[in-house]
Amino acid sequence: MGCLLSVCPSAWGWNHRASSFELGFVADLDKASKVADSTTPLFQSYLQKAVLHRKLVDDKVEYTVSWKDVAPFTTSLNEAGRGFELSELAWCRGDLHTFDDRTGLVFRLEKFQLSDQPHDIRAVPVTIVTEGDGSTTKGKKHEWATAKDGELYMGSTGKEFITGNDVDNTHNMWVSILSKEGVLRFEDWTDNFAKVREFVGCGYPGYLIHEAIEWSAVHRKWFILPRRVSKDAYDETADEQRGSNVMIVASEDFSRLEVRTVGPITPERGFSSFKFVPSTQDSVIVALKSVEIEATKSQSSYVTVFTVDGDVLLPETPLPGTFKYEGVAFLREY
Repeated sequence: MGCLLSVCPSAWGWNHRASSFELGFVADLDKASKVADSTTPLFQSYLQKAVLHRKLVDDKVEYTVSWKDVAPFTTSLNEAGRGFELSELAWCRGDLHTFDDRTGLVFRLEKFQLSDQPHDIRAVPVTIVTEGDGSTTKGKKHEWATAKDGELYMGSTGKEFITGNDVDNTHNMWVSILSKEGVLRFEDWTDNFAKVREFVGCGYPGYLIHEAIEWSAVHRKWFILPRRVSKDAYDETADEQRGSNVMIVASEDFSRLEVRTVGPITPERGFSSFKFVPSTQDSVIVALKSVEIEATKSQSSYVTVFTVDGDVLLPETPLPGTFKYEGVAFLREY
């Protein structure tokens, strides 16, 4: 059983009841996704399964996490010898999707629930998305995805690609949208991302790096949990210590912004994915934080639960193993 924290009932603004939810975390193994002893090109990831428990005990709300199977799964699809570096999980129109930040491929997952055997999980290619406005030949660096009004929104870091002191391109500031009919369109979110970083005092060459953005159909607002927040220009080594405890809430058109704080900062930990907890009216979030330290080749991941006002209900709790997990989702549509 994982970490537990009790909070007073006043933290709840809904009719709560004892409940539990299947939860999954998908791994981004970077270069280690390549299966070394395979005779043909093969790339792997892992789905860590868990259960998020929520119940009332003596008029207090308790959250716990219990860990279940780890399901390995593979693909042969790759770009120049790399692939299956999965960065997100998102439901849309009854299917759970995962996203390769190397090839730009979008997969539909099958046989991934707790009742399924770990080795039965499959990733079925759905579409491929390229960077920027879709006219490039480079696979999209998927970092976040969310369903909005029946469409699948897919985004990247929200940061310019810099060479030296020059902006090389803004491909990662575009958002790709898969319609209900399966047609892709592309929106330039450069102004939206610029507004957000300026609002938190990180105007260019300062930056935010985004890996966790969700649309709330309840609030009709965007909820944004940056992976990195910096008032200084990008530096690869320093970036590892620019983790975030910031939540930004934006109106649908990004004309109105709010900023909130979620617990203390642990500099190396940044948000990589989150979802609203079912039956909370989008008032409680389960989030994933990830750590990458190049010098020591170390990776780790943490799960936490908090309200949309920033009140922590479950402190950052380590996931089993030493993998970098970058996507979280409930394994059923509750």
